[in-house]
Amino acid sequence: MREFYFYSENSIHNIVKEIFVDFKIHTMSTEVMNTNHFTNKNILLVLNESLPTGLNENFFLKNNVVIFLKKNNLNKKKYFKTKIFSGHTNINKFTDEVITFFESKSFIYKDIKIMREKVINEKISKEVFLTPSEKDILILLFEKKKIQKNFLLESVLKLRQDTETKTIESHLTRIRKKLVSINSQIEIISKDNIVFLVT
Repeated sequence: MREFYFYSENSIHNIVKEIFVDFKIHTMSTEVMNTNHFTNKNILLVLNESLPTGLNENFFLKNNVVIFLKKNNLNKKKYFKTKIFSGHTNINKFTDEVITFFESKSFIYKDIKIMREKVINEKISKEVFLTPSEKDILILLFEKKKIQKNFLLESVLKLRQDTETKTIESHLTRIRKKLVSINSQIEIISKDNIVFLVT
């Protein structure tokens, strides 16, 4: 699902929703940003001049953050993983670059990193390619740890729950083999209608 979290000091929430119509947008407050431990999330911050207080470095390292500032006074070395816009910019260029940045993001779980169409064991630098469906299934498992097969059938493969198929189990088998091929400590276990991610 295409989605991102959004914070702004200005009342531009409706404008952002109109620009990013294909995304589910979660509006958040500074309190939510400071108390939730976000990981692997797309986040758009629209700010006047400085970052909200209380955000630590991990917020920017563990997420895919885009910042739009009226005037950029941020240390680029400190925020090297963050996409920063400042001043006047073309709205189409801004939209395209934000979408590209969010869609090319990486997901990290334990020793595994999913980056574009690859799954990588970071400890030993071994990698293997994933199909788009395998990538979507693995990302959902990273986020939820436990998923019903029917949910995967509908949300990833876009098939109705009552469809008789072994396609989910086929995808899971291929993902398992790929994780083994890169010596990952992660295992995917299926029991009845539930899929678990274990380490």
